[in-house]
Amino acid sequence: NFLKEFSGYISTDGYVAYSIFDDAGKYPDIVHIGCWVHCRRKWIDALPTDRRAIDMINMIADLFRNEITFKALNLKPFQIEDRRKKRSKPILRKIHDAVVMMATDIGLMANEMMRKAVNYTLNQWKSLQNFIGAGLVEISNNLCEQRMKAVKLNLKNCQNIGSEIAAENAAFMFSVTESCTLNNINPENYLTKLLTIIKDGKEVDKVQLLPCYYKE
Repeated sequence: NFLKEFSGYISTDGYVAYSIFDDAGKYPDIVHIGCWVHCRRKWIDALPTDRRAIDMINMIADLFRNEITFKALNLKPFQIEDRRKKRSKPILRKIHDAVVMMATDIGLMANEMMRKAVNYTLNQWKSLQNFIGAGLVEISNNLCEQRMKAVKLNLKNCQNIGSEIAAENAAFMFSVTESCTLNNINPENYLTKLLTIIKDGKEVDKVQLLPCYYKE
């Protein structure tokens, strides 16, 4: 219900509830982006039980190495998308081929940790590869989880918030200030400008006032 009016990209871990967004028929305006950090974690957990997991870890590391290069070059989203198709897509094919072969290995699949890593990768494959076609998105949801840390730390303060309306208002303001942080905007400057525009009744393009489009 929360996302029923949403269109764009969502980046998540492998929690089963998010798999509903893999259905393009029901959610044609939402693209589900899987998290390669969570996938890699499965292989790291399996590594002590089977050294073959290192091959997968290294290939996933190649994906992240590409992303570091793209950021260092300060590429625009359309350039990142082009580079991903040229440099990361072949790595994805290698990963998928390797995991499919592992899934046919009865001895390997008898290893619980390796079986979990293989099944996680195959079950999440549709969302894991979706980053290729979207230069705007990250290949992990670490950034999202880092932003949620502030929310979690604030839970005790919110227990005495007073009412549901007050909670909605607080959540809105929290979202605004955190969005400013993500976009390297000083929240105080942003709110001063926003409230001044509202006070003066200026006619402006409201979309341009969103933190992701705002220019100081």
